Amino acid sequence: MGIFTSFFKLVPLEFVLISVFFSLLHAILCKVCRVSELSGHGPPTYPIIGCMISFYKNRTRLIDWYTELIAESDTNTIVVNRLGARRTIVTANSENVEYMLKTNFNNFPKGKPFTEILGDFLGYGIFNVDGELWRIQRKLASHAFSTNSLREFVMSTLEEEVENQFLPSLESLAAASAVVDLQDLLRRLSFNMICKVSLGVDHCVLDPSQLVSPLNKAFDMASEICAKRGAAPLLLVWKVKKWLGVGSEKKLRDAVEEVHAYVEEIIRNRKKKMDESQENCGEDLLSRLILAGCDEEVIRDMIINFIMAGRDTTSAA
Repeated sequence: MGIFTSFFKLVPLEFVLISVFFSLLHAILCKVCRVSELSGHGPPTYPIIGCMISFYKNRTRLIDWYTELIAESDTNTIVVNRLGARRTIVTANSENVEYMLKTNFNNFPKGKPFTEILGDFLGYGIFNVDGELWRIQRKLASHAFSTNSLREFVMSTLEEEVENQFLPSLESLAAASAVVDLQDLLRRLSFNMICKVSLGVDHCVLDPSQLVSPLNKAFDMASEICAKRGAAPLLLVWKVKKWLGVGSEKKLRDAVEEVHAYVEEIIRNRKKKMDESQENCGEDLLSRLILAGCDEEVIRDMIINFIMAGRDTTSAA
């Protein structure tokens, strides 16, 4: 013990602190170099802050930015490191995608960072869970969507929406020589369709001159804020805002409450109607989930997940 005491008397505290600093700096630099070697191509990365500078500059065009970086990579794979977030591996390599989504799917769960971002909105729905919960919901969904009756219902719904609402709206706009936002019109159409297939209700206005429905507006608000959570340079920011209940997190909470209230009311009314009539009230997904004996919260989360998945993908396609 006396030897160590004598040593620290001889070595100034400043020297010890400098030694510790350079040791940490060396460890950080080695990690950065190792990441660079693994990624091949990627954004400029610096010690501690990672690629935060480039990430912040491209925060409004992340998909385009990732696409450009991936195109420059020989392996179509990049590694993104930034302060306050876990290391992210972005890949467009078909072999990697097949390995993760098919060959070794069970070894690549969504994980807590992903489910935290979408959890307030999607809850425990199929697109935000892993393991047994995912398998149970996938089995239910696969059974529902594999039946001919549901397929026929989807096709008849599409024909009805296009013939009775979408085409008349276009004809009316053309006759008035009006300028129309076609993307907005397609989004309204897809949202209306997915609501009818999932809930059995027609709640979206296809006339561009009228405001979108409150449900559609709440979905837009919730999905936009959740997307901004994932694109935030510092993930701690939205978590603090959520804890304080201010800003965009307050808007998200209000939007989610509105969506939940609307869907839960439809579920209760449908259950009551089915109990009174003792028969199936429709071919939509909601009726099928009720007949399967699912819990109300499970039904709500599954319906919200399918609406979320169907509205933007369909209109974009």
